[in-house]
Formats: sequence, structure tokens, C-alpha cells
Amino acid sequence: MTDSAASTVRVVAQTVDVANRSVLSTDEQSLGQGESLLIGREGDLAVGTTAPDTGVSRRALVVCPGTDGWHVESMNSNGAILHPWAQAERWLTPGEPEDLRWPRIGIRLVGSRPGLHHWVLLESDAYTIDPVRAGTSTNTETPRPPLPLTDAQLAALTTVFAQHLAWPPVAGPLLLTLQAAARRLGISEAAVYQRLEAVQARAYQLGLHRQHGVTDPDYLYLLVRHGYLPAPTTTVAELERPSMDPAPLQ
Repeated sequence: MTDSAASTVRVVAQTVDVANRSVLSTDEQSLGQGESLLIGREGDLAVGTTAPDTGVSRRALVVCPGTDGWHVESMNSNGAILHPWAQAERWLTPGEPEDLRWPRIGIRLVGSRPGLHHWVLLESDAYTIDPVRAGTSTNTETPRPPLPLTDAQLAALTTVFAQHLAWPPVAGPLLLTLQAAARRLGISEAAVYQRLEAVQARAYQLGLHRQHGVTDPDYLYLLVRHGYLPAPTTTVAELERPSMDPAPLQ
């Protein structure tokens, strides 16, 4: 990757009809580091206009890529939900700027039409995920990190948590049942469980609290933060948007 490619980021605005699973509008701008972009019904990048939604503020979101990550601030009157790739979604606090280092981030601007999802999608291959490492001390020995996932373990994990790993993100992602995953992988349900149990054991070595069962995505999120799964390198323009199940937080 050239320096110019690494320093260029993409901001994509999409409005999605959830019921029909179709993209109603899409627009994209490329930014250099330090360039600020206003997003909203009257922003530099328009959202909530092609499929009119007055619940999206005229000035809903500001995005500015910096040398070490995204600087974002939500001003949307109905709120905005942050969807970092392969991490838990959460509300952005209105009027409180945040700095975020992550290669793929979705921000869902909540409007007044529940059948529409207004997405702002942030893409930059420069903001790589730095594996989380425990603090070191001269008096303690740093534990050896867990082994990488095997191909079989990775296949089980990515099959069960496909929606959690999707780019563009899925609002309220649902997991695939172990039974359905077993059919898809051509193995037994017990084998899927055993593979996920081994994956979860890696997360316990990294400090995850004990969980019951293997369908809680917290261990997936932790392994992603530690670099055990590669971040997507494709962009929205290169992909068809995946099927979605409406599960908004509002």
C-alpha cells in the first residue's frame, strides 16, 4: 500500500430500507488526514434526503480522520449508534467528541422513520487494529499469548458469528444456531461446540471473564481486539450489502 493510499479514508453514507433489504441511496467522499466532513440533511455528505427523514438532523455528525484514528462527534437529535466492525454496538454521547482507531466503523443515525436505517460507514486501511497486550512489569513475566486459531476453529467461529463479522455492519446481529452451522460446515453439532469451546479457551487465557456456553459474542470481540481475526480489507463499493434483520436499539 502506498503512503497516499494509506492516508486516504472513505466515508460512505447509505440509507437502507430494512424491510426490503435494499439500499435506497448511497454517496461517498474520500478525505485526507485532517479534513473535516459534516454529515446530515444539509451536510457536505447528505443523509436522510433521498428517502426523506426529518428525524435526521441537518447537522448530524462530524467526522475528521487524524494521524492515529477517527475523530467523530454526533449532534443528531435522535441519537447515533456506533458499530465498530466485530465489536459490540453502543450509543454515541451527543456533543461529546470521541477518538476511535479502527479500520471499519459504522455509525447509524437514528431518524423518525423506523423502516429506514441511515448509515455512515468509515473505512481506512491505515487504522490497523493494534493487538491488545497486558501491561508488563520488571517483576513479572509476560505470559505467552494463546496460539492462533486453527482453520477448523476459525471456520466454526466465522460461521456462527457471520453477522457479527459482516461489513457493512448489521444492526442487532443474530448468530447462526450450532445446528445450522453444523449443517453448513458438514460436521456434527457437537464438533461445532467443541471447536468454539477451544476458541473460547483462547479468550480465557487473554483475561475474559467466565461465560456459560459458546454463543455469547464477548469472546469473539476480545479475540478481534487481540488480532486473532483479520479485519476486512474490502470496501462498501466492492460489496453487496448483506441481508439484515431489523433490531434497532431505539
